[in-house]
Amino acid sequence: MKNTDKLFELSKADAVLVISEKNRMYFTGFASTFGYLVLMRGNKSVFITDPRYYEMAQTLADDGVEVVQIANGASADDTLIEIFTENGVKTVGIEDTELTVRDFTSLKHKLAGFKLIAAGEDICRVRSFKTDEEISFIKRAQSITDAAFSEILSFIKPGVTERDIQVELEYRLARNGAEGLAFDTIIASGVNTSKPHAHPTDKIIENGDPVTMDFGARYHGYCSDMTRTVFVGQPGDELHKIYNVVLLAQKMAINNAYCGMGGRELDSFCREVIKSNGYEKYFVHSTGHSLGIDIHETPSASTRSTDILSARQFITCEPGVYIPGVGGVRIEDLLLIEEDGITDLTTSDKNIIIL
Repeated sequence: MKNTDKLFELSKADAVLVISEKNRMYFTGFASTFGYLVLMRGNKSVFITDPRYYEMAQTLADDGVEVVQIANGASADDTLIEIFTENGVKTVGIEDTELTVRDFTSLKHKLAGFKLIAAGEDICRVRSFKTDEEISFIKRAQSITDAAFSEILSFIKPGVTERDIQVELEYRLARNGAEGLAFDTIIASGVNTSKPHAHPTDKIIENGDPVTMDFGARYHGYCSDMTRTVFVGQPGDELHKIYNVVLLAQKMAINNAYCGMGGRELDSFCREVIKSNGYEKYFVHSTGHSLGIDIHETPSASTRSTDILSARQFITCEPGVYIPGVGGVRIEDLLLIEEDGITDLTTSDKNIIIL
C-alpha cells in the first residue's frame, strides 16, 4: 500500500474515495474489476469488495488495509456510508478526473450527507512522482520495447503489410516479457506516415517507404513508449531531410533537458529547430508526456504546458514532421528526470536506418 501522506497534503478532504480500477491498482497493487477504496488521513485505508475478491484481497491486510466484504442484502453504498460515519468523515474527495457525469450524479445522490470535493488532480499529482519500484517496472517495460524493436527490423521488407508488422511486433513484445500492450500499436508506411496516429492497414510495404512504429510494452501494470521511423530502401531527398531535422530537434531537446525546467521549455527546443528548417506547420502535436499506469500522465511538454519537470518523473521526447502526400517522421525516447540529470532509457539506435 502506497503512503498517502502526500495526497492529504494536497487534498482538503477527510477521506478520498477511489473507485477507478487503475487508481485502486495504483494505491494497493491489487487488481480487481470492482471495489471501493477509502483512503483516510494517517494512512488508514479500507477496501470494500464483494465475495468474488474478498479472499484474494486478504493480501492487502499485510499492508495494513482493512478488507470489508459487503454483507448479504446490503449495498456497497450502505457499507461505504457506514465506514464514513464510523470514522467521522465529513468531506469526501472524489476522482473527478475519472467519473462520468452519470457516475458523479449518482455518487452525489448516494453521498448526500457528505461534502464532495475534487481530488482527481491531487491523485494525478501524486502519481506523477514514481517510487523506486515503479521506476524499475517502467525501465523493464522500456527494455522489452527496445528488444522488440531490434528483432522486428529483419522482418520489415517489401511485400509485408503494416498489419503483418503490427502482429509480429506485438508477438516480439510478448516474447521478451511484456504482459500486455501499453496502447494500440501504431504502424504506418509510405504516405500513411503523414498521419501521426495512423491505424495499421493492409498496405504493402514498398521499396523506398518510410515505416513509422509507435509502440510500448506493459510490465506489472506500467507502460513504456517509443517511436522509430525506418526506411525500406533509400528514401527520397525530402524525407531524408525531414529525418535529419527531426533527429536534430530531438537531440537538441534531450541535450538541454534538466531537472526543474518547464515542459514548455523542452517543447520549444524541438519546435525552434523544426521551425528554423521550414517545417513549423507540420509539427502538429506536443513534444512529450509522462507515463505510468496510463500511457499519458502528468507532466507534459507542449506550447501550453505549465508543468515543471521534477525528479522521479518521466517525460517522452517525440518531435515529428508530417507532410500529407509525402510522409512523415517521428522519433521518440523515454526520459527519466533525476536530481542530477536526465537519463534516456531508450537504447535503440536513432540514426537513420535503411533496411
